[in-house]
Amino acid sequence: MPLELGLFLGARRFGGPGQRRKSCLVLDADPFRYQGLVSDIAGQDIASHGGEPARVIAAVRNWLSDSQLPNERPIPGGTDIAARCARFQAELPALCEERRIQVDELTFKDYAGFVSRWLAGEDEGIT
Repeated sequence: MPLELGLFLGARRFGGPGQRRKSCLVLDADPFRYQGLVSDIAGQDIASHGGEPARVIAAVRNWLSDSQLPNERPIPGGTDIAARCARFQAELPALCEERRIQVDELTFKDYAGFVSRWLAGEDEGIT
């Protein structure tokens, strides 16, 4: 999404105070692929994940953690989040079956609801 990234970076550079405070995380499977696609991205920290979901999760977790205030509740580690994600993915077909919906029919809103309910149940020790 080079165009969208360019718009974001331009707004951050030339926009008002609210735009200047924004930050972004740029992820790619290959650490240097962007050099052949986007000529003007120098100075951006590109996080490489090698196509591995656990590395994507860890990169996003670390980026979010770096922006937290010291008194905020710490975000679990990337390994824990990846394990929880794998458990949810394994349980999703059964959750869908209970609600008589196919996994491939889920809308974003459906999926977000399943995630939200699953996390609430996990926090209460239900799952």
